[in-house]
Amino acid sequence: MDKSGVNSYVAYYGTSGSGESHGIYRQALSYGPLALGDPELIGRFNKAGFLRLNQKQDLLYAIETGSEGEGRVNAFKRDLSSGNLSLINGQIAGGGGLCHLNLDRSERWLLGVSYSDAVVTVFPLAVDGSIVGAFSQSFRLEGEGSGVNPERQETAHAHSIYADPSNRFVFVCDLGMDRIYVYAFDAETGDLTPAANSFVETVPGAGPRHLAFHGNGRWVYAINELNGTITHYAWSSEVGRLEALDSVETLPSDFSGSNTTAEILVHPSSRFLYGSNRGHDSLAVYLINGHDGSLKLIQRISSGGAHPRNFALSEGGELLAVANRDSDNIVYFDVNGDSGELSQLQTLDGIPACTCVRLLRATEHS
Repeated sequence: MDKSGVNSYVAYYGTSGSGESHGIYRQALSYGPLALGDPELIGRFNKAGFLRLNQKQDLLYAIETGSEGEGRVNAFKRDLSSGNLSLINGQIAGGGGLCHLNLDRSERWLLGVSYSDAVVTVFPLAVDGSIVGAFSQSFRLEGEGSGVNPERQETAHAHSIYADPSNRFVFVCDLGMDRIYVYAFDAETGDLTPAANSFVETVPGAGPRHLAFHGNGRWVYAINELNGTITHYAWSSEVGRLEALDSVETLPSDFSGSNTTAEILVHPSSRFLYGSNRGHDSLAVYLINGHDGSLKLIQRISSGGAHPRNFALSEGGELLAVANRDSDNIVYFDVNGDSGELSQLQTLDGIPACTCVRLLRATEHS
């Protein structure tokens, strides 16, 4: 924080539609207190709904759906002073519309999955962040859906992909098969091969969606889209084994409506965990037990809109921004550093069908 007690940020919003008002938005803001600048559409792309930045924050990768329905990924150079994005290049993915992107820990490889056809794609990256040629590997997850939820689990549906902290393994959440797949990862070649313990099965009908890693690298938390739970796993990178320990509910016991969960994040302090409910339209806040990694619910709070698809925490964890897709708004929350609890601050309206938000500390010259 600067001497005045005010932090400056740049936010990016990815939207999931097409047309003149959809693409990637940029917004300047400050906090201490919160003051929002005017959002600006800086790039029009079809369904640019998921964004991923590198550690230096000078590169941004965004999904796009091409005119023929194919999955695409675009690489952008990010100016650290202005926050402007310059397109470097783009490539077609191995499957249909991409739903999730990640970088491996060396940032030499871009990892993507497509939901509809459960295809995993690995893209090689050049030193300048460009995507080198076509994808280096692409394959479809083998197997049928679990069928527990016939409307959502009729077939495999890859929903997210992550490199573990050791960068020796990659996880893929498959909502349709109720599985989290584990692949051995070769950071030199980008190759993924099934690990000896190649997957862990969730409770039938859970529908694992996204993961979050604890700072110790030994605990993993999966938010299950279909049954409204978060499962805590023990992870051993020495043997490549993921083991389920316990699960907690994201919904109050008296809720009877339709709901699906979405995003999950661990606070930078590794003391708190956050998950979003779509239907109940809330954020659930948990205290992480520092001894065993178990979760204790400490708060449920309205997301301030409809269908909180994605949210982001600032680098220091003092600010949280949630994208409410169906109400076309972004809602900002203060994060209590002692308790982890959220307090709503301000709402930004008019970001159409926003499905991803990224919140970055601005440079001195921004």
